Amino acid sequence: ELASLGAALETDDQCAAGDDDCALNALQLRGNALAEAGKEGEEAKDAEAEANMEAYWSENSCFAAPKSYGLAFKAQGSSFFDEFTFMTVDETHGAQRYLPKEEAFSKGVVETSEEHGTILRIGDVEPSDAPNAPFKRQSVMLHSNVAWSPNDGMLVVMKYNHVPYGAGVWPAFWLMNSDVLWPNGGEFDVLEYANDEVSKVTFHTNRNCFLDQGKLGQCMRGKPTGGPGPSNCNTDYFKNLLGCRPRQMQRSGEWFAKNPGVMAAAWDADGVTVYHIPNAEIPADLSSDKPKPETWGRFVLAYVPLDRGSCADVAKPQEIVLNIALCGDWAGGAWLKSSAARRTGFTHGCVSDIGNPAGDCCSKFVTENTTNVNGYMKNRAYFSIDYMKVFTPEGVLQAPPLESATFKRGGVPLQG
Repeated sequence: ELASLGAALETDDQCAAGDDDCALNALQLRGNALAEAGKEGEEAKDAEAEANMEAYWSENSCFAAPKSYGLAFKAQGSSFFDEFTFMTVDETHGAQRYLPKEEAFSKGVVETSEEHGTILRIGDVEPSDAPNAPFKRQSVMLHSNVAWSPNDGMLVVMKYNHVPYGAGVWPAFWLMNSDVLWPNGGEFDVLEYANDEVSKVTFHTNRNCFLDQGKLGQCMRGKPTGGPGPSNCNTDYFKNLLGCRPRQMQRSGEWFAKNPGVMAAAWDADGVTVYHIPNAEIPADLSSDKPKPETWGRFVLAYVPLDRGSCADVAKPQEIVLNIALCGDWAGGAWLKSSAARRTGFTHGCVSDIGNPAGDCCSKFVTENTTNVNGYMKNRAYFSIDYMKVFTPEGVLQAPPLESATFKRGGVPLQG
């Protein structure tokens, strides 16, 4: 910036007396040079502050612990769906029908290619002679064929171009165990929201396992987080136990859809860290499949440090789940509180009652078979994914892959 400022001053010195144009030009050059110097100064301050925070997080053992990770799983391109089981059972009382694999491809609800990546979308309204018609649209729920042990350490990464959002839309990218009845083996919600609500990173289990609030406050210091949720991860909806949800940086589905990049979750015996990394800032270590999440502090959205005493061995092997629900327990139950839902006009002459689709406002909207609603779903309610990867510590890579219980049961859910 000194060279730029010097050039402006030199121009000023060379101006002849009374040459107003030359003087004005020199003044503009000087102003631009000073502005550029100020900008570079601010960038230097920001870089210094960022380096200081990274040092602080490292010194206080915040977020993901350093590990030597290697690539254990990859779903990408034309073989993406080979790594997943298509589940057809809906357990959240939604206005969608989850399709089996062959039907999902034939109906255009899923597609994939090396060139354009992978798409999962909300499809057409079910034909009038289909079961549960006319209050269902076509969708999919995927469970990975492999599971990984959180105690060993695992880093799950989804690089996306678009995620679903909108009124009545309830997408989720999450982890769960299917060896035992839910939530006994643990469930972790990496990215989940409904309607226009913000995302809620949450952990569910069947016992009194608590967040380490001291560690949480220490490590999330300075980040613009929302209010706290429950600190007990025990989950029983009939007893108003909702799982643990720490203070976290929360964004709407529309924000995530318009800010493509990487969603990642690093999980080990001490807890889980969730990251959002914009496309333009994906670090070289991740691009080269040698991720170092301990250096990604600036990208942390949520930190779920688990109390070692109450949470030891709380989670069994976790499989990846990706699905798009409509209405149901969350999006349908919260319909009348949603501004996005109210803008649809489907709040009069109907009620919020997912048990009665014919009278339920949300179900009536999402299955309205009109150009407007079909276009609304087409333009908003879809995942576009470049890849899904899982990294585990180098020592674990040598062990044979652990098949998920969902895969072993052929997609049949465990019955209580």
